[in-house]
Amino acid sequence: QELCTRVMYHRPSDPNAFLLEVLDTLRTARDSMVPTAFFTAEDIEATFGMMDPTGKGSVSRQQYEQALRNVGVEKPAVALPEGEQERVCRSTFQRCMQEELAAASV
Repeated sequence: QELCTRVMYHRPSDPNAFLLEVLDTLRTARDSMVPTAFFTAEDIEATFGMMDPTGKGSVSRQQYEQALRNVGVEKPAVALPEGEQERVCRSTFQRCMQEELAAASV
């Protein structure tokens, strides 16, 4: 599913060569025990921006959980910090999203 998503997202001129390159990257990452993720830090930042259109610098826990579901994380593995159970600040949102995506990556 992730491979099809990558092809649809990047729209390479040569899908076969693109898939071979992605598979090689995934194999290298697996062999070196380095997780890979489809979403970049910029994607996470854009997601936060959509969840915080007024620029308050934080989102509700419900918005954070919805953002996780939007990227395919149904059961979060990373606990939010003690002081951010109701509102999640930008840096925590980014860090926790990256950790969740790394845990769920291929």
